[in-house]
Amino acid sequence: MADFSPQTDDSLFGAAFGALPDAVCILEPIGVPGESVTDWRYLAANPVMCELLAIEDPTGATLRDRFPHLADHWAPDFERAILGTAPEVLVREAKERPEVYEVVLCPLHYSGRRAIMARMRNITTEHQARALQREADARYKLLFDAIDEGFCVIEVQFDAENRPIDYLFIEGNDAFLDQSGLTDPIGKTMRTLQPDIEDKWVATYGRIAMTGVAERFESESQAMNRWFDVFAFPIGETAPHRLGILFEDIGKRKTMELALRHSENRLHSLIEATSDLIFRMNPEGTVMEQLGGKSLLGEATGPGDWIEEFVTPSDRVMVRDAVDTAIAAQQPIDVEHRYLRPDGSVGWLYSRAVPVFDEQRTITEWFGMSTDITNRRLAERELAHGAQMLRVASEIGKVGLWDWNVESGEIHWSDEHYRMEGYEPGEVVPSYELWAERVHPDDREIAVARLAEAMESGQDYISEYRVCHPDGEVVWLSARGRFLYDEQGKPVRMLGAMVDMTQRRREEEWQRLLVAELQHRVRNLIGMVRSVARLSAPSHRHVDEYVDHLIGRLQAMGRTQSTLTRSPGRSVDLAELVREELLVHAVQDDKCHVEGPEIALSPHAAEIVTLAIHELATNSVKYGALGDTGYIRIVWDAEQRGEKYWVILRWQETAPVRKAKQNRKGFGRKLIEERVPYELQGEGRFTVHDTGVLAVLEFPLVDAGSILDPRS
Repeated sequence: MADFSPQTDDSLFGAAFGALPDAVCILEPIGVPGESVTDWRYLAANPVMCELLAIEDPTGATLRDRFPHLADHWAPDFERAILGTAPEVLVREAKERPEVYEVVLCPLHYSGRRAIMARMRNITTEHQARALQREADARYKLLFDAIDEGFCVIEVQFDAENRPIDYLFIEGNDAFLDQSGLTDPIGKTMRTLQPDIEDKWVATYGRIAMTGVAERFESESQAMNRWFDVFAFPIGETAPHRLGILFEDIGKRKTMELALRHSENRLHSLIEATSDLIFRMNPEGTVMEQLGGKSLLGEATGPGDWIEEFVTPSDRVMVRDAVDTAIAAQQPIDVEHRYLRPDGSVGWLYSRAVPVFDEQRTITEWFGMSTDITNRRLAERELAHGAQMLRVASEIGKVGLWDWNVESGEIHWSDEHYRMEGYEPGEVVPSYELWAERVHPDDREIAVARLAEAMESGQDYISEYRVCHPDGEVVWLSARGRFLYDEQGKPVRMLGAMVDMTQRRREEEWQRLLVAELQHRVRNLIGMVRSVARLSAPSHRHVDEYVDHLIGRLQAMGRTQSTLTRSPGRSVDLAELVREELLVHAVQDDKCHVEGPEIALSPHAAEIVTLAIHELATNSVKYGALGDTGYIRIVWDAEQRGEKYWVILRWQETAPVRKAKQNRKGFGRKLIEERVPYELQGEGRFTVHDTGVLAVLEFPLVDAGSILDPRS
């Protein structure tokens, strides 16, 4: 091969290269393949490639220059392909768009140089069709292959003006191939398989897709040399417009009908033997004559219009339209409608009539039968009503339902059951294994054992177990079910229901925690009161005085707990604590000075400091500055000591003359000098001067809970 030139437009190669229908480009390595390739240079790119990638001609540029985010991704594939001897086919999904591409990498050798040719083709439609086919095969194959009628799912295709132009086969059963005679139709359109197919098929399926109304009809396809009995119904309400087609090749039946028309004796025998109403009508479909069968309409022969005489007024227009449409299309009449019985009651009829043609294919008469389907209609309505009531009741009551076919393994879940298992409705195909996988590992053995026990014994299945959702949430479910058995006592089916009891379980657990916490708090509270009472006793000789002081100290403790309740988190503001104690002792602003930075005390520190301030204030009122014309200063600060912050709190009194007081240690002094070092791992000093008391508390700021808090 000659060397490439960036200017390929004027060459024969350039013309051929540019006319290729697929996106094609040629790249050469920068470096030695297999050793050190640093980049790839574009030698040529056709217009389809430029249009596909939405770029200008990249010839001469490198892959890393044009697509820096893709260079490292494609470099290993290019290098592997150029070192090979045969083309390599890759399938890649686009990152920016939901599209799939087939990429063929071909090694090129020319004039001692190496390159690769990359051809790209959009295979999104084929890929999606194959994916849909695989999904349909896994979901429906057993059902499809079990029925004799052909069944397929198609997707109707429309042009820009919303007119049906073709339809794509998505999936089908084995009988579909036999009944249609098509070869390998999945993923292909009808016009691709049968280019001369009649337009009526596309038009009919397009009408059903747009109106959303199912239709049953018989029609001939001369292109396929077959007659079909077709029931087509829409799948979904919006695009893509898909239909389910249940059909049967009725060519043999049509041949038989033709033969039957030439055998009056056999026809009358059939008429007399049937339990349906057999009739014929004039070509216009207005006059009916009963030929035999059951007299559903009473006297069904007469010159009048049978639609006006026997069809209920509400259905007359619908029936007349069905007859007129069938006459215009020369297709069978197939309609369900209400009718007036001879006794005046209203019933339902299924009427089907086929046209009889002469040699010029002109309708000479209609031949058909009517079947009373009143009971079926009533049953369908009651069944639909019951199913709706059950669905609404289960959703309102948050009840999950299941129906397990033990023989086949097929399981149906209600929407609420899906949610309880952690799925969106319809997200997965229910199975026994899927249910067991969701059960919490600690509960799985018991839940499975109870299920097996209920199946064996015939007793109701009753179980409470946990279920693990994909997001990590664990919920409690209470399930009850019952097995149904055949005549030999073999389990064939199981029905059951379950409710989510997670909230109830949480409330029960929370109630147990609250009781335990209450018991712990009561024990701590009793212990604290006992300690305060024991320490208060030696300081008083009279019961009344002892009671008053004890009540005051307990009230101080209560104020601390109240402050803890009001405070966010688990801390108390030191300034608020000091001012509240001074307020309780009615200390006026002109008799005190309170100053210090904002400090948040732990619950435990707040309890000790509150008692200390209470004792200092009480003693000051009785013996010190607050009981006279004195003055007190309460100041605090914080400083760094090692890795912790320490609080330094000073209480200093200034009074003209100190009142007499016993020199032995009281409750307040013991609290400051003994309890502060013990409880707060700090220091406490209590000094009495002629002018009053000087008390200093120093302790580290640590997070310690209240003695009433079970977490401390």
